[in-house]
Formats: sequence, C-alpha cells, structure tokens
Amino acid sequence: MIVAKNGRDALQIVDQRGIDLVLLDVIMPALNGVEVTKILRRNPSTKDIPIIIISSMTEYKDRVEFFKIGANDYMPKPIDNGELMARVDLQLQLCRLRKEVRVANEHLRSQNHMLEQHISRIERELNMARGVQRAILPPGDKVFRNLSVNFEHRSSEDLGSDFIDFMEDEFGRFSLIIADVSGHGIASALIASQLKVLFVSMSQERDLSPPQVMEHINQLSTRFLTENYYFTAIYIRYEPSSGRMSVVNCGHVPLLFMEAESGKIKQIESGSAPLGFFAEEKYSEVVLHPKPGDMALLLTDGITEHTNAGNEMFGLPGVVNVFRRHREQAPAQLIGSLFSECASFGNKPVFADDITISVLRFGSVPQARPVDDDVEVIRPLARQ
Repeated sequence: MIVAKNGRDALQIVDQRGIDLVLLDVIMPALNGVEVTKILRRNPSTKDIPIIIISSMTEYKDRVEFFKIGANDYMPKPIDNGELMARVDLQLQLCRLRKEVRVANEHLRSQNHMLEQHISRIERELNMARGVQRAILPPGDKVFRNLSVNFEHRSSEDLGSDFIDFMEDEFGRFSLIIADVSGHGIASALIASQLKVLFVSMSQERDLSPPQVMEHINQLSTRFLTENYYFTAIYIRYEPSSGRMSVVNCGHVPLLFMEAESGKIKQIESGSAPLGFFAEEKYSEVVLHPKPGDMALLLTDGITEHTNAGNEMFGLPGVVNVFRRHREQAPAQLIGSLFSECASFGNKPVFADDITISVLRFGSVPQARPVDDDVEVIRPLARQ
C-alpha cells in the first residue's frame, strides 16, 4: 500500500507505479478526490483501475455523484476495516475478471481476424488453381482424321488435379495424355500445368518412342516434384498412316479398348510405377491396331473409387459394365452415362475427387456391335 499526501501526488504515484486499486478521500489538498477520479477516468491507461471513494458525505445525491464520475464503490466514514478489506477484495476480483474477459475478447478478435485472413487466402489460392486447371485443359472435343476424341472433366468441391491434353504433331501423329496428380490444391494444379508443357514438348520429338517420351517426362518431373507428390498417367500415340497405336500406362487406371468387330474388351494395365518416384524408371508400351468402330476409354480414379453408402467402390467392373451396355451410344453420350450411373451408384451427385473421362473412337461406327463378356487383361512387357 502506498499513501499519497494529496491528489496531485496520488496521480503521480498511479502514473509511475502501476497501481491495482485506489482508495480516495474526497477532501484532499491540491486536488480533491472527485477531481482525481475524473482525471483517472479520462486517461486510457488508468480508466479501468478500481476506485473506492471514502467520504463523510453521506447524502444520497453525493453518493450518486461519486458513481457518476466513475467510482466503483463508496464507503462512509468512519471506516470499518473488515468491511473495507472485503470491498477491496471484491473490486480486485472484479478487476481481474474484467481483464480476463478483455484479454479473451481480444484473443478471440485476433483469432477471428486470422481465420478470416486464412479463409480469404485459401479462397484466392483455390480460385487461382481452378483458373490454372481450366486453362490447361483442351478447349473441347476434337476430330483428328479418322479419330474422334471426346472428353469431360468434372471438378470436385475440393480442388483436384486431373489433367488431359491431346495434340497432332507435324509428322501427322496424334498424342494424348491423361494424368492424375497426387494431392489437391494449388500445388497439384501447378504441377499439372508443368506436365502440360512437358507433354507438348516431348511428344513432338520425332526420335522418341512413346515409352521414351514418358521416361523423359519422368526424369524431368523428379527435378521439380517435392516429397509426397507424384502422378499417374496414360500416354497414347496413334499413327494414322500405319494404324499403330501405342499405349504406355504409368501406374494409372487401366485403359479399356473395345473391338467393334468382336465386342471384346481389352484392359491395358500398368507395368510400372507412377511418374515422379524413380528417375530411372523404365516404361513399356502395348501396341494395338484399331479398326473402324473400335473405341478406347480412359478415365481417372475419381470414378472407380466413388463409393456408395456401404463404402463399396464403383470400381473398374462397374465401368466395364456401363461401357459394354452403352457401347452403341455416341462417345459424348457414353461419357454422360458413365457419370450418371456412377452418381446413382453412390446416391450422391457430388464426387469426392476430380473425374476425367475420355473416349476415342476410330473410323465409322458399325451397324451393330457384338457382345463379348470376357475382358482380356494385357500387361506390357518390362523394358530393360
């Protein structure tokens, strides 16, 4: 406890010593208790200090005035020490509680502000990534000589990173890549944009075979992919002059190839690791010779891994089933059937992951397609 001789000294002590509570007599030299109270309440650094006024002025109007100017409590003279200590303890407790509430409110405001900033930043990143994702996709379906290419990409609520692109080079070769980058968000979308650059660049190299194209993309990818990022992909090169189609599956969902003449479905499996794992990984190809009416179906795992209420996956058998039943449909309609039947299977219109589906159809469509219930699984031979 520090005792001041007058009101002016009291203000100086409060300003210099960090006082927790002030007991003020109304009648003091220099400045009286009422004046000191008013000054303390006007000062932002002292406006919350508890003030108990002690006075022999017991009139009702006097007590009201003391509270109006900012006193927290009032005690008449003569002072009862026990009561005084009780009132002091009460005011100190109330002051402590007010500080705790103020600190909690400030912390809450700070957290809310940080949360709002964080949400705003995430939204900006997601919008940026969605823009990148839209920009790297082909502008629409395409016809390359005797080959029609249809595709559809649907983004999940959580930004994914499926990627598809196709092109015809100066040598008359058609190239297509479909890929699924691990993870979600802007990092995955940016990786997909880098993949587009590599695809366009490597596919135009005349002397690179399809497996070598993917090996070069893989080697370059390992330089910029950080830990926990990789991507699966299927690369196709089709040469209309020879009718030769090469398929390189790099850890991706199998390609399904339906022969129009027999109705047989060939399932082109992966024989290697995804890209981005091992810089020296060797990739192999499966060679097909499409005939008029043959179709190739490519997709990402967002459709095969779509689940129903029982946590059962739609799976590749579900895709094969739809492919076989709707084989007479035009490619765009077939893609629509896959989306709708997968959504019905899961009993929910929103997919948990990105889904990209592409259908390639070679030449004209036969009048009637036979049905073959068998699926031939083809795995590429390993390259040394």
